[in-house]
Amino acid sequence: MIGEIMAEFKGKSTGVRVLPDGKVESSSAGSGSILGIEASIISTGVGTPMPNGVTMAEGNNIINTADGEVVMVKDSGIGWSTGKGWKSSYRGASFHLTSSQKLARLNKTVGVYEYESDETGNWKLKVWEWK
Repeated sequence: MIGEIMAEFKGKSTGVRVLPDGKVESSSAGSGSILGIEASIISTGVGTPMPNGVTMAEGNNIINTADGEVVMVKDSGIGWSTGKGWKSSYRGASFHLTSSQKLARLNKTVGVYEYESDETGNWKLKVWEWK
């Protein structure tokens, strides 16, 4: 069952490169909140384009809260183009690791996310707790 929203971020893609094996690596940065706490996020992801137009994606993220707490996040999902440029939509799951006592429940929480990007690389991310 999907629970309440546990994180929301908005940001901008900051870089992209094509790797020698044809995969695409992208980086981004943004701000928002996790468990209601103001935070920033930096991300690097690698997408594997599939013949059916779907991209398999894996990402590594660091979330830093306004009060100095750190959360490492790994995610995995699929996405597809929804228009020109970088306009795309992704869905997947995220897994969290933190030593923060305040955010400790994240260590046992799986997130289910929706990621939407416009054609210029501005994006929005929503993560719900999977109960």
